[in-house]
Amino acid sequence: MLRILLVEDDPDVAAVTRGMLEFCGYHVTVASNGRYGLDIIRQEQPELIVTDFMMPMMSGLEMIERAQEAGYEGPVILCSAVPESQFPPHRARYDAYLQKPYYVAALLDAVERMKDRGR
Repeated sequence: MLRILLVEDDPDVAAVTRGMLEFCGYHVTVASNGRYGLDIIRQEQPELIVTDFMMPMMSGLEMIERAQEAGYEGPVILCSAVPESQFPPHRARYDAYLQKPYYVAALLDAVERMKDRGR
């Protein structure tokens, strides 16, 4: 069972996304901001990260960058209402980008494409 870390500060989006991913057979851990997400990455080593960009305490890009500096090599799906072209300069690597609001099918498709990369 693929272990996914979902980092999302909107509780409604987090609940719906978690439920959908679990219904599809994935194990999902949720963090409400980038700082908590980074702690979970270090402790649990998820196989895939799905993260929002704009969050309190630490952005998704900063969290990804710090996780990669600490050795995380798994795939990352970055989600945001901010167009990708407007992101600030960063060194974080992510494997897929989803513009919010996204369709459930688009997220599931991205997870399916990434799942074998995280193992």
